[in-house]
This record gives sequence, C-alpha cells and structure tokens, in this order.
Amino acid sequence: GLRFVGRTRLLVTLAVLMAVWQMAHYAALVVQILVATRTLGLSEQTVGLCYMGMGVGTISGSVWGRRISHRIGPGPCLVLGYVITGVGWLLPAVAPANGWGVAAFAAMMALFTMGAVFIFINFLALRQAATPEPLLGRMTATMRWLTLLAAGPGALFGGWLGEHLGLRAALAFAGGVSVLLVLVAWRLPLIRELRHLPEAERESDWLGLEADVRPAG
Repeated sequence: GLRFVGRTRLLVTLAVLMAVWQMAHYAALVVQILVATRTLGLSEQTVGLCYMGMGVGTISGSVWGRRISHRIGPGPCLVLGYVITGVGWLLPAVAPANGWGVAAFAAMMALFTMGAVFIFINFLALRQAATPEPLLGRMTATMRWLTLLAAGPGALFGGWLGEHLGLRAALAFAGGVSVLLVLVAWRLPLIRELRHLPEAERESDWLGLEADVRPAG
C-alpha cells in the first residue's frame, strides 16, 4: 500500500493536502468551545443551538456537493471545500463578543460541515478511482494514517497558541493555513484541472506476482 501510494502522484498530492488540512482542523477543534464560552461569552444553551448549524451544513453540503463536483470537477470542488472551512474558522477569530459573535460561531459550525462534505466526497472518490480494486484496502489504510499524521501536532500547536497568544489565535491559524492551502492547491494543475475521476492503473502493474493469485476453489 505504501509503495503504491508513493508511486501515484495524485495520491501523494492528496495525502499532503489533506494532512495540512487535518492539522488546521485539529488546531481549531481544541479551542473552539473555549472561544465560544470564554471569548464570545456564549451560554451552554446557546452553544448547543449553534451546534445545530452542523446539521444545516451537512445537509447543504450533501444536497449541493455532488452537483457542484459534477459541474466544476472533483479537483476544484475539493479546493472549494478548503475555502469554505477556512472562512468558517476565520469568522469567530475576528467576531466581537456580542450577537455577531454568536452568529459567527454558528456560521463556523455550518461552514465547517458543509466544507468537510465538499472535501471528503471528492477526496474519497478520487483515491478510490485511482486505485486498482485489489489494492483498495491497503491504499485506504496507508492514506488514512498519512493524512492523520499531522492531526496530533496540529492539536498541540492549537493548544499552545490558545494558551500563549489567545484562543482566537488558534482559529486564525487554522483559517490562515486553510487559505494558504487553497492558494497552493489551486496552483497545482493536477488538482485545478481535475475535471473527471481518473482511471485506475492496471492491477498487474502494481501487484506483480500477487495479481496471479486467486482464491482456492
């Protein structure tokens, strides 16, 4: 699995992009409740109501994600997901501690889930399409740990920023990283010009002798 991923340019690119996004995600995740309660002054009930925005975002992403992906292509739709989540993280990083802050936090929850749907429906579809069927399990396991490697450092750095520079700084960091990720991803023709799902390589090119092994009976 690692050998296949390492030799497939699209999978390597997706692994790097998603690892950076996961770093930003976990940097924001460790402070977002503290931002809501300590910085924006939201009550427990208000926080719960804001979390309803996640349902709104998920439904919206599910309704529009497939249509947008078909219209503009999976590569640009993936980048659009980075844009949406980045904007969501930046809103409460700059919102005042009043009604606008409540609205910004609720919007962050909705935008995060909407953007995440845009990201993952395309990320998962692309990695599946690029992989021969016998290698799907190994590719999935490899891509999963590669993309989550940066989650731990992201969470630790988000906590450090929250403690030393302020809770808003961690959200600003997550949003800034996401914006930078958009700029980098859009400069890659492999992502920007990806309008259709790729075709998988022939399994015999990767499995060698394993391709000739068939279940007994």
